[in-house]
Amino acid sequence: MLPHRHSESHPAGVRPAEGGRRGPARVYRNDWTGLHPPDPGCWTPRLSVSTVVTALGGERLDLTLAALSVQTYPAHLHDVLVIAADDVALPDDPGESVRVERVPAGTGAAAACALGARLAEGDIVCWLDAGMLVDPFYAETHARWHHLRPDCVTLADVLSARDVPADPADVAVMALSGGMADTLGGEGACADRDALLDATGDLAEADDRARRAFTRSACAVRTALYRAAAGTDPLGEGELADRLWTAGALFLPDRDAPAWSTGAAGTALPAADAGRTRPPRVRAVVDIGGADYDMVRGCVDRLLDAGEPDIGVDLVADWEGERVSEEALLELRLVQAAYLADARVRFVPDPPRTGFPSPYLLQLPVAWGLSPDTLGLLTDRAERAHAGVVELVPESAPTPGAGVRLWRTRALARALRERCQGERLADAVAEVYGRYRIQAGEGTLVDLTDPEACHYRSEPLRTGAGNTGADGYVDEEEDEDARLPRPEDGGEPVGGRGRHDGDDGDGAEAEAGDGRVRALIAAARTSVAGAVRACAAPLRFLR
Repeated sequence: MLPHRHSESHPAGVRPAEGGRRGPARVYRNDWTGLHPPDPGCWTPRLSVSTVVTALGGERLDLTLAALSVQTYPAHLHDVLVIAADDVALPDDPGESVRVERVPAGTGAAAACALGARLAEGDIVCWLDAGMLVDPFYAETHARWHHLRPDCVTLADVLSARDVPADPADVAVMALSGGMADTLGGEGACADRDALLDATGDLAEADDRARRAFTRSACAVRTALYRAAAGTDPLGEGELADRLWTAGALFLPDRDAPAWSTGAAGTALPAADAGRTRPPRVRAVVDIGGADYDMVRGCVDRLLDAGEPDIGVDLVADWEGERVSEEALLELRLVQAAYLADARVRFVPDPPRTGFPSPYLLQLPVAWGLSPDTLGLLTDRAERAHAGVVELVPESAPTPGAGVRLWRTRALARALRERCQGERLADAVAEVYGRYRIQAGEGTLVDLTDPEACHYRSEPLRTGAGNTGADGYVDEEEDEDARLPRPEDGGEPVGGRGRHDGDDGDGAEAEAGDGRVRALIAAARTSVAGAVRACAAPLRFLR
């Protein structure tokens, strides 16, 4: 058993600003209870809201538009966008601020919502399914949270409607009279979601289960956050929830934003998305600049065999050879030849700043080799402690703080947005999510500065067609939060040496020489020149 200790900041929900830091108060994990938005009608909005209504057939669009026609949110800041299937009938007078975009009959909800988000012009996008009824304060109630923090995902209180008026005019009158709750009732539409909210203090005490409370039928999110997390591709409800959560969003249910369902909308938890390609659970980043071929193989092969089957590896180097010697470039070509056919490995010129969309990012110095159980230990500790960063600290290291770090992408993304100038990144992550430290014990790490420890090779199972995006990663433009923390960003250096040797064996020098010859032959057979052109193209990462 390895000695360890868990340290975290004050357990209160919100951290006060420190050191003159400006911006939103820090929220610990998902504890939003320290935020205090203004009451509806008692503040002046400045952000615009686009309410996107998806009408794909079978629901009363006219009733939803009638309810939206009497919203208290300033008219010049609020517009309604209807994504309607070709076979859906529109009201004779949908309203002055209503735009309609037709889609082919049979279009799925994911595609309709993605189109709505792409066409939305507001700072906040608020989704509603056709057939949902809302009170006059609905848009305002959502928007007040988004004025406090840009990373909120506000969830309406979805209820089942009874005694639904048949005439849209009656819906508008009922909304203006303040009698919607008395007429439509207050019974929850999804018992499982209500149970989750009750068990977690309306998600304030929730862990990753908070994603299960997400419903696209009645929610709101900053448009910029949505586009950064989801991009432009259609996403199922479960995948969208995962991406927003991994991007560091604050999931916030508001009981003061009721939305009554007149059909099946919002009555079930997000289902598993059929055919969904999931990103690796752990995205490992190894900077191999300056390391020789055998050291890289000793590090990366151990990592690929580290007992975590759901892993992706980014190898960071000057693959175009613009700033390295000919000898160093040859080493890089050997590395490319060794891993080109492994879909888990990517060759990148710069490290990503977060692991998005993977839940975890592993920061591993090339001079360390992981024992078979080490990566599983780190992920297990992160899950048990709900920590934002797990630090594996060797007993002796050349620089203070050197070691292996497993970052929770969600915590890392939020800390990068909120940390103040001069604040160390690990400290900022600890403030918003907590930190867990483990003292590396015997056999946990392998010192790859020992030549004999570099002879390890993984089983020759190299599947996939290379690293051209087949692993399900989104190819988006690089963002300021899309690079691994560097020392100048406030993160500590991650170099270091361990104390433990690797595998022993006779004829080590001969084996190393044979390995180089075999690698050179493999490099020639796979046409290194073509591989370089394919792998040296700039790779882009989503926040």
